[in-house]
Amino acid sequence: MRAIKTLTGLALAPAALAAAWATAAALGPALGKFSATLPLLAGALACLAFHSTGRGGRLYVTAHELTHALAALLTGIKVRKISVKKNSGYVLLDSTNAFISLAPYFIPFYTLAVSAAYWTAGRFWDLAPYRPWFLAAAGFTLAFHLLHTADTLAGPVQSDLRKAGGPVFSLPLLVLLNCLGLAAALKLLFPELLSLKAYGAELLGAQRAVYGALYKAALYLANTAKIYLSA
Repeated sequence: MRAIKTLTGLALAPAALAAAWATAAALGPALGKFSATLPLLAGALACLAFHSTGRGGRLYVTAHELTHALAALLTGIKVRKISVKKNSGYVLLDSTNAFISLAPYFIPFYTLAVSAAYWTAGRFWDLAPYRPWFLAAAGFTLAFHLLHTADTLAGPVQSDLRKAGGPVFSLPLLVLLNCLGLAAALKLLFPELLSLKAYGAELLGAQRAVYGALYKAALYLANTAKIYLSA
């Protein structure tokens, strides 16, 4: 099974690269429309400043372990215990799977919490005047997720990644899922700024370009090797 996941990860790596390129190409212009996105970007910048102080470790660990637990509950697996410390934590489960292991790395827990609270309150009160504050909170929490996820994945290989099938499988999958998640978040926050159809076309075009280039390179190497071997 691990060998299959490793091969899957190698196959997904070009797709992840293409997704990162397509997502940057699509989200860049959309986020550049400051009249709409300024609160979101301000929240993200505030988070960047907060992150630079080295604080927020316990907040991240809490979100990380709670996401493991929620993913387990969603897949029908019993949660035995949750432990959260300043720089570490763990969740005891009856069993696990790749979704549970990787969930904290592509699900922005606090963004979902803020969005759920805003949506729920909006069912009872008119929150239109507070939308800029909601967007700022969404920007802060999305940046919080991305910054801490990047920090974690840039360090020693996490046991979560090993449990899911190894870093070769997990890392490309996480890049792909985070790119898709960012596009979905922007579409939900600003429906008018991003066309999912255009994003999908950009994504597929980038995929074709990357895999096409790899195919041509492989074909060139094979023909070159054939020439030298037959000489």
